Amino acid sequence: MEQIYEQLPSDFNIAAYFILGNLHKGNGERVAFYYRDEKYTYRKVASYVRRSAGLLCELGLERENRVAILLPDTPEAVFAFWGAIWAGAVPVPINTACTVDDIQYILQDCRAKILLTTQETWQQELAPVNSKFLRHILLRDGEQPFLSLLDTATNEPTPAITSGDEPACWLYTSGSTGRSKGVIHLHKSMVVCAELYGKNILNLQADDIVYSVAKIPFAYGHGNNLYMPMAVGAGVVLSDAANAFDVIADIHRYRPTVLHGIPSMYAGILAVQDITPLDVSSLRLCASAAEQLPATIWHKWRETYGLEICEGIGTTELLHIFLSNRPGECRPGSSGRPVPGYDVRVLDDNGLPVPPGEIGSLQVRGKSLMLGYWNRLKETREALYGESMMTGDKYLCDADGYFWFMGRKDDLFKVSGQWISPFEIEDVLLKHPSVLDVAIVPDSDNGQHLTHVVAYISLKSGFASSPDLEDNIRKFAKQGLPHFKAPKTIHFLEKLPRTPTGKIHRKALLKAHQLA
Repeated sequence: MEQIYEQLPSDFNIAAYFILGNLHKGNGERVAFYYRDEKYTYRKVASYVRRSAGLLCELGLERENRVAILLPDTPEAVFAFWGAIWAGAVPVPINTACTVDDIQYILQDCRAKILLTTQETWQQELAPVNSKFLRHILLRDGEQPFLSLLDTATNEPTPAITSGDEPACWLYTSGSTGRSKGVIHLHKSMVVCAELYGKNILNLQADDIVYSVAKIPFAYGHGNNLYMPMAVGAGVVLSDAANAFDVIADIHRYRPTVLHGIPSMYAGILAVQDITPLDVSSLRLCASAAEQLPATIWHKWRETYGLEICEGIGTTELLHIFLSNRPGECRPGSSGRPVPGYDVRVLDDNGLPVPPGEIGSLQVRGKSLMLGYWNRLKETREALYGESMMTGDKYLCDADGYFWFMGRKDDLFKVSGQWISPFEIEDVLLKHPSVLDVAIVPDSDNGQHLTHVVAYISLKSGFASSPDLEDNIRKFAKQGLPHFKAPKTIHFLEKLPRTPTGKIHRKALLKAHQLA
């Protein structure tokens, strides 16, 4: 990858690279995006991207200004993203699942001059925005929809001459450990991820149709929906699916070949299999990221549908996935092996590699590493070591080179003097016929200075919480776990809290438990 990265020209605009590249390859009439009943060819996308760039420039957008995009995954979000980069500006996608407070914070923090959103979001949630930087509000709908403005636009500027080493876009972290941080990524970084993971691991081809549950503002969905398929001229389904039934309907409608899921989505589809069975005949590959995929879910999916799930892990800071299982070489419960081009190590507290089988801190080195966090010098210097970063994850690497996630550094806790990884316990509990979703947190506020295991559980349809069921689950856990790992306390919730990117919000559960 070093050679590919260095071969890219110093003057490099990633929007022009992907947009014009597909036209030069003869992909102009291929479908780039499916959205509801509409199809957008690469030629049509190229025209809308140019017009987006022209419209933004007419509104006074200058080089390196930020453009905030607060939309579901829609064609307008795609056109505005690439249009901003085409014009030499910096798009900032914002997750629509963020709270109003978080959205206000991000708009102020990134100093966006232009915001693209929906009329409802603007009028009911954001107006008035407390930002002295915001100059223009563009709406996807209403009296002057963004797409209609593009249809009447005539200015289609040439792409801005940018450097491959200058910022192309910002992505904000999920904020599960504090305020979201703006992660600055360069023009060349998307090429790195598209080559290393999209082509070499997923083997994406022009005839693929990609479907991603993760959305564009999330680094995982950002690659799945935007630049990886464009790197090969493939098609993408832009979806606003809200639950397992919607995802199943989309798969039946669009017949994708590659499914990018998250663990809760796979569990949800399996939970409704008897009601709405999924036809997987179009799929050649299933992938998962965002959080650790329990081995129990992997095996159930394989038994039900005959397909592996290629689990991987990435971070916003490295833009996409750097550890991944490969088709035919999956080890359920593991994050797989390093994606070629990334150097991944497990280190002890002194920064030295630990022997196979021992838990340590994960360090990753790769060319897609962020430039840094916006306005967070201290956090940037704590995270980065040259071209490497400490991810904050605890891992072990086995003798065969497979990496196994033990939890975030704050997830691990000790019971009876022994380290506990919540994922081991959660995987056992997920085997119980009533359990749909589960999260493990510690309880140390019991007046005895002892730590116990607490389980938060949401149940499958047809099951209701009761003392008898609680006792049954507890006994089930003791059959599959050492006694000190079995949950002492079980709480039933209708739905577990999750971050905007779909991860279980353990800190929210822990805080709620401490206040209870």
